[in-house]
Amino acid sequence: MIRHGFVEKDISPEDVYSKVKELLIGEGFKITSEDVKEGIWDLHARKSSAERIVLGRIRDVDVVIAGSRGKFEVQLHAGIWGRDVAIPAIEGIATLGVATAAELHSGHDFEKRLWREIVADIDPTLKICDIDGLLFKTQAELDQHMKTHQQQQMMAQSSMLGPMAMMGGFGMMGMMGMGMMGGFGGPGLWI
Repeated sequence: MIRHGFVEKDISPEDVYSKVKELLIGEGFKITSEDVKEGIWDLHARKSSAERIVLGRIRDVDVVIAGSRGKFEVQLHAGIWGRDVAIPAIEGIATLGVATAAELHSGHDFEKRLWREIVADIDPTLKICDIDGLLFKTQAELDQHMKTHQQQQMMAQSSMLGPMAMMGGFGMMGMMGMGMMGGFGGPGLWI
């Protein structure tokens, strides 16, 4: 899930909602439910077919936009079989097979691509972290954030060296550390 707040943006959250709905319909999704209340726009879209169900391709998208012009939040979640698409690819390999792990990655990419389009409509000057979807005003802020991801990755890799060495290389424990770092979501920042 990706979640982010926007302040001082001269765009109506209702306009953002309309654009998201248009994007999803353009991608072949069917809007299955819409709940519009004062200051809250909630949409569920589904793309369903036998092939999508069997292969585990992206099937559901939920979008919630809440707030008013000048201060609103956007939440985006794209799912497969009702599960979060940001699960580690190794889990997909272990439980669903290699082909499905590729589809999980594809679903994650779809969520990132849709998020980029939403953000571009709100403020095309914002910088987006490809790992966790967080937004930054400057390239320097994004670069500093990326250094944090690199440090986390190095720490995770170094902490896995001990168990892998004891297991004789890339055993199951070594494979577990190869999942996606980070993930979408978090407390949500306001930008």
